[in-house]
Amino acid sequence: MSLNATAQLPPLLISPKQLASLLGGPRPLRILDATWFLQMPGAAPRNAHAEFLRGPRLPGALFWDVDAVATRGDSVRNLPHMMPSTSIFAEAARSHGISRETHVVVYDTHGIFSAPRTAFTFAAFGHPAISVLDGGLPAWIAAGESVDREALAADPTVDAAEYEAPTLRPGWVRSFEEMLHNTQLGSNAQTVLDARPKPRFDGHSPEPRPDMAAGHIPHSLSLPAPSVLESQPKQEGEGTYTRMKPQHELWKLVQSAVGEQGLEKLRHDASAKGALGVSLTCGSGMTACIVWLALQQLGIDGALYDESWAGWGRRAHAGEAPVEKSDA
Repeated sequence: MSLNATAQLPPLLISPKQLASLLGGPRPLRILDATWFLQMPGAAPRNAHAEFLRGPRLPGALFWDVDAVATRGDSVRNLPHMMPSTSIFAEAARSHGISRETHVVVYDTHGIFSAPRTAFTFAAFGHPAISVLDGGLPAWIAAGESVDREALAADPTVDAAEYEAPTLRPGWVRSFEEMLHNTQLGSNAQTVLDARPKPRFDGHSPEPRPDMAAGHIPHSLSLPAPSVLESQPKQEGEGTYTRMKPQHELWKLVQSAVGEQGLEKLRHDASAKGALGVSLTCGSGMTACIVWLALQQLGIDGALYDESWAGWGRRAHAGEAPVEKSDA
């Protein structure tokens, strides 16, 4: 089956009920567990791949290693999970049995945390059908859907698919040089939203990574990723999981972050075909994609500053980039 211009594409954010209705359907479907854990100093490390193999997981799911499907090394200042090259991405898609016709659904075990990063990657490479499972594995379980609880010794094997190296969509990933230039444009600058917690944005709490300045990119605005999510109690185990807030609440949050004039600018840019009215940043390019997913629910396209503060903060610490702090 091939997708064409008239084919109805699935929504970017999909509910457990919607996904369940697609299982066994005519469109090729691949479900990916894109769970990733932020390893904090002093905390017990967690291995997302090992937890995937141990289960539970969605039926037929494969594991997508966010840190492995990435560009690594000196060319990206040894920063984590940087956008993969077209060849790395295409090879990962092929090995996961994904073709251009495949509807790819990504989820994580947090609810919504790391899955949007993988969805952004597919979207940035122009993959036609990509969805994030709203609420992830916990929401799937809460909805009463079946899960695979069998412990696996190794990843499931699938037949490789054909996937030609794609082209990265223009403007979807911002470089340091572009972001630095943007700080000098005054009223003509593009809006920049920072998804880190507000105390880190303000520069009032220490950075968790070494050799990094505190504060934010000059003229950027704060929209913490957790603010666009709501918590729900888990059906299995203790704790909560996250899912996306309703659209009307997202509008209020964005307006609160950018102001009325800023909101009108975003609306104007969103109405202009192909315009990306905002750049998104966070600690390492992960939670910025949660805000990207939220803005998509409002019809607003956003670009990703891939280095995020892991890059800018180190540059600022070395005196290579400007930094601002909020008043106490």
